[in-house]
Amino acid sequence: MGQGSKTSSLPRLGDAEATIRLSADGALGAYSEIVAALAMPAAVLTPAGLILAANPGLAEGLAAADLAGEPFLAYIARASERSAFGRAFTGLRGRQAGHSFSLELTLVPGRGRAWPCAVRASKLASDNVLLTFTAPERSATPDVGRSLARCLEALDQGLLLLDGAGMIVHANPAARDMFAGDPRVRARPAAGAEDMSGRTLPSGQNSGRAGSPGIEDMSAKTLPSGQNQGRGISAGAQDMSGKTLSQGHGVEARRGAPSGPAARARSGTADMSERTGGQDSEAWSGPHLGGRSLLELAEPAAARALSDALTQARVGNWHGEIELRRLDGAPLPVELSLAGGREEGAPTVALLRDLRERRQQDFEDRLLAQVDRLLVSTARPHDNVAAACGAIMDTLGFTRGVVLARVGEGWQRWTLRTGCAPRISTLPPEGEPPAAWGSGPAVIEIDATEPTHRRWFGDLEGRRHAIRLALGANPRVAGFFVLAGAGPRDTPPTRMLALLAPQLALGLEGGRLMLETEALAAYQALLLDQTSVLINSIDAAGRVVTWNRASQQLLGVSAEAARGRKFGVEVARLAEPARWDSLWASLRSTGAIASEVMVLAEGGKEIPLHLEGRLLRGADDPQAGAVLVALDLRRRRALEDQILRTQKLAAVGLLAAGIAHEINNPLSGVVGYSRLLLEKPLDPPVREKVEKIAASGERCRKIVEGVLLFSRQREGGKRRPVDLSKLIDRVIGIGEYQWRMHNVRILRSGLPEAVIVGDADQLEQVLLNLLSNAVDAMPRGGRIRIRLDREEARVAVEIADEGCGIAPEILDRIFDPFFSTKDIGKGTGLGLAISYGIIKDHGGDILVRSQPGLGTTFTIHLPDAPEGQPTSV
Repeated sequence: MGQGSKTSSLPRLGDAEATIRLSADGALGAYSEIVAALAMPAAVLTPAGLILAANPGLAEGLAAADLAGEPFLAYIARASERSAFGRAFTGLRGRQAGHSFSLELTLVPGRGRAWPCAVRASKLASDNVLLTFTAPERSATPDVGRSLARCLEALDQGLLLLDGAGMIVHANPAARDMFAGDPRVRARPAAGAEDMSGRTLPSGQNSGRAGSPGIEDMSAKTLPSGQNQGRGISAGAQDMSGKTLSQGHGVEARRGAPSGPAARARSGTADMSERTGGQDSEAWSGPHLGGRSLLELAEPAAARALSDALTQARVGNWHGEIELRRLDGAPLPVELSLAGGREEGAPTVALLRDLRERRQQDFEDRLLAQVDRLLVSTARPHDNVAAACGAIMDTLGFTRGVVLARVGEGWQRWTLRTGCAPRISTLPPEGEPPAAWGSGPAVIEIDATEPTHRRWFGDLEGRRHAIRLALGANPRVAGFFVLAGAGPRDTPPTRMLALLAPQLALGLEGGRLMLETEALAAYQALLLDQTSVLINSIDAAGRVVTWNRASQQLLGVSAEAARGRKFGVEVARLAEPARWDSLWASLRSTGAIASEVMVLAEGGKEIPLHLEGRLLRGADDPQAGAVLVALDLRRRRALEDQILRTQKLAAVGLLAAGIAHEINNPLSGVVGYSRLLLEKPLDPPVREKVEKIAASGERCRKIVEGVLLFSRQREGGKRRPVDLSKLIDRVIGIGEYQWRMHNVRILRSGLPEAVIVGDADQLEQVLLNLLSNAVDAMPRGGRIRIRLDREEARVAVEIADEGCGIAPEILDRIFDPFFSTKDIGKGTGLGLAISYGIIKDHGGDILVRSQPGLGTTFTIHLPDAPEGQPTSV
């Protein structure tokens, strides 16, 4: 790729797993011609998700000269969008040509800003996928008038309406709180605040920085280009004030005669106040702001600037920062936006944002950034932490500081003074600082003359008042920091210091860890040998340098035998020899690999591994070795198979439950009416037929009950002690005629009695299913051996036939619902699935082993029943 290309760990053309030979035919040229002819950005992807061809429009949008072979997922910005695209793209596999899907994605070019677009993917006849890119649809801007009306009272910033003389005629709650109280405790409109009509506004509707979206949109519609100079409220507000606020009538102005344009404007404002809150402007504005001039609330030095701003707002708008005062005289710096109506006498809209929090936040951000820079300037805690503490002390106006730092198993005291280097002294081992220091608040004011503080922090030149910071928390406090001296003139900067304490604690901890690195290095080899993950290193030629104990145990090769041999070729050989050559080349070129491989252990046993590799010194060093980490995947794959089977059973179980419930309804009628008929006197032939109907219905009821049990929708029958030996005899007797017709002999052996706790009917169904399958597997007849045994408090029933056996490739699927090898109409594929569910519900397990041509053996394990319980069948 050229300049501006993206790097990715995803596969590219040339990787062994996704090699695409484009030069063998004219596919690339054909696709390039088709894609280039499209007017919109477009590309063709391979089934693996790699870009096969792209037109100049897409290349320009992604700032890449050559996109061929790049994975498209690498250009999607968000992980959620990558996941959604991957799922939809995978869903096209197996689909016919013409299937498509559309998504809105945000793409990240190699350089420049993010690119939001709508992507449409269409399946081609060659199994490749055509992508086209268009601009995403945007919703229409909401009506400006309704947006402004709803925002007036829900705005989280102050809003004032001023008459032509600059008098306040309306103030929203945020403005009243701003001038009357501390902004840190004043109430802010919550998400979903009610608007003037009593409806609830959706959360986030009025969260703009200086006004609602509707106000900004209005400026584009009502003002000529360049006239709107304000960043806060736009000229759309002044147009709104002229067109909407002057529509009131029947309300007298606060001052002067109720005639003329100014009176009509004030009347419109009062009418809007009535619609907004159901009160007049005097009551709604509050007794303190209503009727005041905005100039009265300005600092004397800012009065002239505010007067000029009000004058300018009458012909346009104005935006800037200005110093006002609260009603209690406290300074109130605000960001002020003014916009006046075009018509004569139209009110002026003023938006105010309190700047105190922002200025305080800017100050805190600068100090936090300075402390961050100092903490990473060097790795030695005596230098970086001491410098950061000194910067905090100087910035906040303190003259003395003491850092109490844990170093190793002891403590050191670093004394800081303005303009002086820190003085470091090691304290004698006399225990630990009080535990309460690390469990209480992180920042607290203390009496520095108290004996315990004097013992640990020394004499602070007779200063009594100080602030203590806990750097960390119990049980492992990294240290403490005490500030003394003049400090700020107002309240102590407790909140600011609470933000700095974790940074200083992290710096102290980092320095302490650096000092302990050499001690930890002594245990490195031991840790590598104790891990269960394969961690090995190889040199530049691929020969083994280190071979940990996990590798020796898994692959059966000792460290002495492995050392000096080529990994992947002479030791830990891959099942595909050419695969390692490709992985090694990729590791040397990119510096990292990650792949799943099949490794041959001693004796030829195949072991699936997840293998990752990293160069030790970098890809530019030709002599760089590498470290290889591998994880045994056998257990994970077994768990994945188990989860997949469980999901299949759950899905099919829901279907089976629905069908079973539907069958239960008519079946209940058949069984019920047949029983009612049997209670009446009937002719013998009729009674015999009704009894068969009742027996068949009862049999069907039990089958439905088994399906319900399989679906886990209900419990089985009543559990009681059951003698499996007698149950087996009964099952053999039930199917005796069938066994004879198929020329099958059943041979029994093992225990004469074995008692478990279970449902006899369900267990009978399991045995019948297994015996029926064994008979079907021997079309020419044969022998079935049933053995009853006991293994470690568990009863084992083994059923072995001499049939055709089960192929290895389908052995793992025989318990899946609706899977059957029988001809259509001869089996539903639910027998083994239901049997599996019944045995699992009894707390047991069912195993199978088979060899084609030699028969199949099913073994059922069930918990043994407690002694002394009566048995039944």
